[in-house]
Amino acid sequence: MNHMKKMMPAVWGAVMAIAMTACGSSAGEPAQSSVTQADREELTAVWKAASEKTGALTSVALSTSMDLYVRSGKENFESSVNTEILLDEAGQEDMTCLWNTDASLNEELSVETVTFYTGGYYYLDLPDRRIKCVLSPEQMEEQFENMISVWKLNPDCVSEISIKEESDSRIITFVGEPEQIEEYLRRSMEYSKSPMADWDMKVVKNQGEVMVNSQGYMKSQILNVELALGMNGSQTSLFMNMKLVYRWPGEPVPVELPSTDGYTEVDTESLLNAVSG
Repeated sequence: MNHMKKMMPAVWGAVMAIAMTACGSSAGEPAQSSVTQADREELTAVWKAASEKTGALTSVALSTSMDLYVRSGKENFESSVNTEILLDEAGQEDMTCLWNTDASLNEELSVETVTFYTGGYYYLDLPDRRIKCVLSPEQMEEQFENMISVWKLNPDCVSEISIKEESDSRIITFVGEPEQIEEYLRRSMEYSKSPMADWDMKVVKNQGEVMVNSQGYMKSQILNVELALGMNGSQTSLFMNMKLVYRWPGEPVPVELPSTDGYTEVDTESLLNAVSG
């Protein structure tokens, strides 16, 4: 019990760090085929091209979700972070961006945050106050790209790969090299200033899926990982499900923003300090 009580604040801190970082129908059953080593480059090229094409969009609607399940002996706890993001005219003077984040712990504790960008200002709606700071469209676009890069996997990390063909999309399923998945997760945790970045970490197993539509855009990326985590000489099992979904990629995305009234202007450093706690 004491071990789990020590674990819960640390994992919840990791969840909140990530949360505050500003991730068609088919006719019948799709046929699945394994690919040979010789086909690997061609298949990963499809993945890379879809990632690059989708990443170049200046108007996007996407959602990210991360579910964590921690098991230590007979004790369990779970948390989730769900984010909805709308972006239009990325990098331009009239750039607008909105993302809503909902983080929960054991269905008992829930925190919602609203962040948006418009008119050269970055707005952050915290539970206890509302603040804003000046940020150029280029700076905001960089912040957005950095955040999304945390969620994107490098196709070169795979050890096994196969494909399903559907009428309007291709589904790439894969198993990642454990060492590279560990590096990916640790890099993501370091970016979000998660305390878990310094823990002993070992990938027990993992599997994922990437969906590419008929226009060559990425529709979704899913990664499921089982980790063995070590902290203070104790080991805990953690199950992590991460999902990135692009809605109607390639189409215009209208962004309806909240009112900008009632926000106190601060400098960028003060805002970042507020975000990090």
